[in-house]
Amino acid sequence: MDKIAELIEFGYECEYLDFKERQYHKDKSMDLLMDIMAMANSRHNGDKFIIIGVKDRPEGKEIKGIDPKEFIDSSNYVQLVLNNIEPEIQFDYFRYEYKGVVLAVFKICKTENKPYMMRKKFDRLNEGYCLIRKGSMNTVAKRSDYDYMYLNKGQFELRFLDYALHAVHDAQGCASIEVAFANTTELPITIIGGTLYVRNNQGKELSRHHVYGLDKFIGADFKLAVPPKTEIVGHLMVGFESSDPFRLNIDEDGICAEEYVFELLLVDAREKRYSATMNNARVFVIGDFLWKVKEQKGIPHKFRTHR
Repeated sequence: MDKIAELIEFGYECEYLDFKERQYHKDKSMDLLMDIMAMANSRHNGDKFIIIGVKDRPEGKEIKGIDPKEFIDSSNYVQLVLNNIEPEIQFDYFRYEYKGVVLAVFKICKTENKPYMMRKKFDRLNEGYCLIRKGSMNTVAKRSDYDYMYLNKGQFELRFLDYALHAVHDAQGCASIEVAFANTTELPITIIGGTLYVRNNQGKELSRHHVYGLDKFIGADFKLAVPPKTEIVGHLMVGFESSDPFRLNIDEDGICAEEYVFELLLVDAREKRYSATMNNARVFVIGDFLWKVKEQKGIPHKFRTHR
């Protein structure tokens, strides 16, 4: 399942997602500027989306779609935003087909240069006017919001450096995967927890694994300080159990032909969240993690750990 379909089916309006029933026609230009600006200023660290053609009701979403003949060329929106908001906001506007219905999507990305505000007066929006998305609402930015924006210049990036999760640390009950953390902000960031989710290619969650260390097993008290302007590379240690091979369809040799989707979610001491996703990932298992799989198939297993 791709990201847009996942948002339509399971997403809810929040600081990185908004649903609109109709396109922004010329008489709604002010609304477009307000929504794009607020989304760009939100504290969410990744891409933000406005999906057009979906009515979000309390009882559930209604997929109404838009008339394909009335799809508005993205250049109209780009020019409007470029002329009226500073600094420049990068976004894409594109057509998206979902279950036979045509929708339109704004994808707002690379919003590290906050705050974004009105370059000049437009309709009822005065020069310097600044909105920020909080939850499902657009609100006027306050002093605390500006403080947060300026103190958090730059970003915290997560990257997978290995395509496979290696469940090889059976004595500690852990698996590991090589990752990189890059802190380009002006402040130290302390990671206090996280989870690695493993899903199939249809988006179904198969297993989840809590983060317990970097290069060595720490446990539930794991904390990782990443100083400003620093990159750290290491093997992320995550929990792994002998029941996980069943969930992941791992055979008695510790392999599976299936490929997975990994999503790593981390949280810092200020409760800010960061994420990274990798497709076409694999899982390899050895040792005592396989004893239950072997037992089910009647294969003897000699334990090599104290457990």
